[in-house]
Amino acid sequence: MDNTTITLPLLDVNSPHCAMRVEKAIRSVAAITTADVDLDAHVVHLTSSEPVQAVKEAVTAIRQAGYQVATEQRRFDTTGITCGGCAKSVTTVLGAVPGVLAVAVDVPNNTATVEVVKGTVSDDRLAEALKPTGYRLLPQSV
Repeated sequence: MDNTTITLPLLDVNSPHCAMRVEKAIRSVAAITTADVDLDAHVVHLTSSEPVQAVKEAVTAIRQAGYQVATEQRRFDTTGITCGGCAKSVTTVLGAVPGVLAVAVDVPNNTATVEVVKGTVSDDRLAEALKPTGYRLLPQSV
């Protein structure tokens, strides 16, 4: 399987010591082939043949090392999700998109909240992932 390069935006990584700690934490993740922190850009570049798993595990490792990755919560209205089984399907499909960290579906309120690594996943990409299932995500107005 080919390696994919992934870039994660880092928060509070402001010194060579911080960068070294983040790299050390990430290199403990089996799904990651390489990890290099760009201190000037406040990002870490990873390579992995398993990008979905690598992103989730890298974010966990960075957090456990005492640092943060920039993330954002996306909120959507949903259509077609009528039961717990539907919600589980949506959670599984969206959770398989590289950059998605967590998915919460509220069936009674017809809403979904998706936590993503900032700048990695567009609303269109999330909607496209669900298209084959017949479920829809509609971005909520802010």
